[in-house]
Amino acid sequence: MLKEIIAKTILHYHKRQFATNWDANIYRGCGHNCRYCFAQYSHKYLENTDFFNDIFVKTNSPELLYKELGEIKWDKSPVNVCGISDCYQPVEQVCKIMPRVIKSFIAKRNPLVITTKSSLLLRDIDLIKELLKVAEVSIIVSVSTLDEEKRKLVEPNTAPTIDRLKILKKFNEIGCKTSVLFVPIIPFISDDYENLDAIFRITKEFNLGSINAWPLHLRGNTKNVFFDFLQNNYLELLPKFKKLYQTKNASKEYCKDLFSRIEELKVKYQLYSTYKPTKPIKKPIQTSLFD
Repeated sequence: MLKEIIAKTILHYHKRQFATNWDANIYRGCGHNCRYCFAQYSHKYLENTDFFNDIFVKTNSPELLYKELGEIKWDKSPVNVCGISDCYQPVEQVCKIMPRVIKSFIAKRNPLVITTKSSLLLRDIDLIKELLKVAEVSIIVSVSTLDEEKRKLVEPNTAPTIDRLKILKKFNEIGCKTSVLFVPIIPFISDDYENLDAIFRITKEFNLGSINAWPLHLRGNTKNVFFDFLQNNYLELLPKFKKLYQTKNASKEYCKDLFSRIEELKVKYQLYSTYKPTKPIKKPIQTSLFD
């Protein structure tokens, strides 16, 4: 169910810098229905428990961004509009909020970060080209597995993984800063060498800039949701996961082995770079009435 809300503020600061310290959550809840989604906890602040079906859209997001990005104290920090939920999730096809959001970034000449698993991003490529004339645009694509059968189970309403990477290549070619977020790597499902190697290889072949890889973590109620998913789809793996995830993180032994393999792939494909957020402007720029 889609629910419209009017937000009072839109820019939110957090200490963790990747991909930037600033988020603007256009949507709350996400129809991609990724079984491992870490953001499910966020719906409790809305007194709602159905993160995947009850989608809240902040209909005044473009106007709020225009206002807050134009304040004298604002330092032109890059803003990630896909912080809690993917702003190109399925309901965006109906709501069409993002074109107006991007226009606010163009008007205020502010760097933009988009992290997505959707092919809908291509719809707005012309607007992003316009923004590139006045500010940096970073596009980060999140992936987990190239196996389409597994992808349909684990991330049922997302774009095929290879399509996401091809789309990222298009945005790299028009001048966007691009990066692959290989997260999560799911034990026993997407951590085989063939999958790891293929995603690193394509990242290199497509010249996608950098890749950050990290194993699945199961914080809070995400663990219960994911274990229910295993119960219904990978029953034989459930005992292994219960042993591996005594806490929210996989065991130290597993992580050590996985990161060792990741380092080998970085060497193999010469992918040493990491994503570096754009630095804010030290002295705020006051925008004119006619910008």
